[in-house]
Amino acid sequence: MKFFDDFLYQKNKKKHEVCGDFCLYERTAIGTLYVLCDGVGSGIYANISAITCANRILELIRRGMSIRMTSETVAASMHRARKEDIPFSAFSAVLISNDGQFTVYSYESPNPVLIQNNHAKVLTPRFYTAGFEVIGESSGVLNMGDSLLMFSDGVSQAGLGHGQGMGIGSDGVSSYINLNYKPHDSIATLSKRIVEMCKTVSGGNHEDDTTLILLNCREANELTLLTGPPSNRSMNHNYALKFMDMPGKKILCGSTTTDIISEELGLKVETSMSKTYGQLPDYSIEGIDLVTEGAITLNQAYNILDEPVERLSTSTAAERICLMLHAADVIYLMVGNAANSAHEDLIFKQTGVHLRKHVIKHIAATLRNMGKLVIEQYY
Repeated sequence: MKFFDDFLYQKNKKKHEVCGDFCLYERTAIGTLYVLCDGVGSGIYANISAITCANRILELIRRGMSIRMTSETVAASMHRARKEDIPFSAFSAVLISNDGQFTVYSYESPNPVLIQNNHAKVLTPRFYTAGFEVIGESSGVLNMGDSLLMFSDGVSQAGLGHGQGMGIGSDGVSSYINLNYKPHDSIATLSKRIVEMCKTVSGGNHEDDTTLILLNCREANELTLLTGPPSNRSMNHNYALKFMDMPGKKILCGSTTTDIISEELGLKVETSMSKTYGQLPDYSIEGIDLVTEGAITLNQAYNILDEPVERLSTSTAAERICLMLHAADVIYLMVGNAANSAHEDLIFKQTGVHLRKHVIKHIAATLRNMGKLVIEQYY
């Protein structure tokens, strides 16, 4: 499966505390959306304009509107801002499907740049009208190692008034990459290098808010976490088979769930008592990377999931779960819906232990905030 790393580098206009550019992204099972908005002017007003525009685009798409219609709707509404004192923002929005196909919609924004086979080229949009406004549409496919760059006019207009005509433009960005980026260079630092080049050609200052986002395609690190028996026992066998067929690494949480996987697939469970005081026993099953107790261990993992990864060790099952979740890009949560009456006991509430179905939702939300693609499946 393809995954799209995002490397954002941003610098405020000189002497400004707040950036007038703003970025949002969201990963879902059907694709990855990135939005870069550039509010008119600079400072607080521009920042509010950009934030408002980005959130509007994201919310419309969340409600089921296509990225094309969303872009047209938002661009058409900006026409009022040319005559009235209401927020105005330029924007670029891209939706990348999980197979790498992408479409970029640009409104009052520079043309995007595509890097393929270590060569950069400017994408030439097809322009059309939305109301009284003009939108650019460009598309392509990102294969492994390819990158797509979107940027604000702080990049494209860099050098304006300093011997670069109307600025370096998208062609200048493309030329810089082809002259200076080598195959062995880190793609993660390229966005910073381009933004710093913009400062250099502008006489040592950023004359405008300057933002560049680089989206790089690579192979995803996939992981499946299975916990809880399915709601109907007749589903047990297919539940177990599907888990073992999932790509990437595997985590199995829950003693009853472990028994189901073992029995349905004829796999032997090895048990060893933890050497750490207060910790639950460890399990192991051939073909599964980590096997642990269920609700309590998941609660422990959730409590430390947002800790810096360097603070985590392999001394406890909860920490091992967190380390594996941190290392993954795409996480499938397979959750059985069978009720466990023991988890309704008052002692669980007294000790602050969330029910399995609740702690999984908390874990999923934390992982999404970390930029992971999380796909929840309930049985």
